[in-house]
Amino acid sequence: MVVAMAAEEVALWEVALGIGAVVIIVVIALLGMLLSMVRSIESGAGELLAVGGSVAENSRNIPIALTVADDLDVITAEAGRHAQLLGVKL
Repeated sequence: MVVAMAAEEVALWEVALGIGAVVIIVVIALLGMLLSMVRSIESGAGELLAVGGSVAENSRNIPIALTVADDLDVITAEAGRHAQLLGVKL
């Protein structure tokens, strides 16, 4: 059984299919942009992780340096007392 459609119905279907095609193209373009942004973020996160590892490595000895600085204050004070006992002016 063949059912004929009026010209107006055919035109509406063509418009609906055209709008659907445009929507599909826009969705594909937006998904491509999203994928590009995700790759960019992933790349930046990888670089940040590498730099963060370097910073952690460089700052690993800070507690030791702070301890040495405190010890140097003690040594300086002791050297000042020795100098005072020996009559040396600093």
